[in-house]
Amino acid sequence: MRRAIKGFDYYLDSKIIREYQKIPIEKRLIWLYQLNLLRKGYPKRIIELQDKFREGKIQQKGG
Repeated sequence: MRRAIKGFDYYLDSKIIREYQKIPIEKRLIWLYQLNLLRKGYPKRIIELQDKFREGKIQQKGG
């Protein structure tokens, strides 16, 4: 079965993941909340482009 094309892909080393897991969940949730607040302030056009990129409808140039 072929994987669906997505807008981006990346790799995180297991050591990096383990270090991130040591950060208290409350702090990680605060980061997520703050980033969502930040995104709400973006122009509508930027949000539309980000969403299309995530859905694989547009791709990074030169990638």
